[in-house]
Amino acid sequence: MTILKIYQNFFLRNLIVNTIVIGLIFVGVYDEINYSGKDSFILLHNICLGYFPVYIGILFSNTFIIKKFLFKKKIKSFWLLFIPFWVCYYIFMTHYFYYVGLGRIKTLSISSLICNGTFLYFLHAVIMKKVSQTDKDIMNYKSELLFLKQQLNPHFLLNAMNNLYGESLAEPDKVPDRILNLSDMLRYQIEATKKDYVLLDEEVAFIKKYMEYYTFRNERLAITQKFEGNFDSIDIPPLFFLPLVENAVKFSAETAEPFINIDLKVRCNGLSFIIKNSYLESGSRISGTGIGIENLKRRLEVYGLKHELNCRKEKNTFIVKLNIWHLPTAVLS
Repeated sequence: MTILKIYQNFFLRNLIVNTIVIGLIFVGVYDEINYSGKDSFILLHNICLGYFPVYIGILFSNTFIIKKFLFKKKIKSFWLLFIPFWVCYYIFMTHYFYYVGLGRIKTLSISSLICNGTFLYFLHAVIMKKVSQTDKDIMNYKSELLFLKQQLNPHFLLNAMNNLYGESLAEPDKVPDRILNLSDMLRYQIEATKKDYVLLDEEVAFIKKYMEYYTFRNERLAITQKFEGNFDSIDIPPLFFLPLVENAVKFSAETAEPFINIDLKVRCNGLSFIIKNSYLESGSRISGTGIGIENLKRRLEVYGLKHELNCRKEKNTFIVKLNIWHLPTAVLS
């Protein structure tokens, strides 16, 4: 059971807190009065006799007055109950202390316990509100991540089907091999999107296969790929580079001399990914949906990765630079 679960458990939380408080009172009184060993049990007994009625009063006030009225902004009802309750409670405790042989009630000590108990309840309320909000945020992030990852498969498949249709008209003999290649990539996508992180090495292999797939269709496409670093020790969210590579393939295909340059470097737990591609400055017949880039931007935010993403145009070249720092290290079995 985690610390948070213990804290959220009413019985365990109160047991631990009250044990600590009683222990602190016992140590303070014991050192001050210098009780002998055989009187320790009597001292502990007297502390409990005085402490637990105070605890019950604080618990009742917090649960049935503060929570029910103050937290629900019923201010008038709150004061009408809060003040009479503590006045009556103090009168009761005065008689109670005398009846159980604890002498006169120590007003300052009782007031201190009541104030501290009420303050701790307010602190507890703030903590529980933060925990509840964090749980909601985690659930929202998980739902959003699932949605974002599921967007990738149909987006990729739509582009692939359009390409296969064009090739089936121009070079039908190549279609069976292309379908097998496409099947391998789709299989990886389906498996990868079930995970939060995959090995960077697997993502690099997927990029290579993806680029090979598109060189079949466009023999004029010049591809340069440069990979540096240790890819089998770094984890990365699945299909992170796919939107950038997809856009490069799509827009470079319109140019007379299409090219794509990919440069991926890994240093420690960070990476630098640069992709350059040819594109038409004017007269493009492609209307980009923007789904891929926006998906990538949102996933970077949701994963909470420290990153820098820049896009710029230089003459007939479109350049995207993506830097990510502090990626998780793969756990090797």
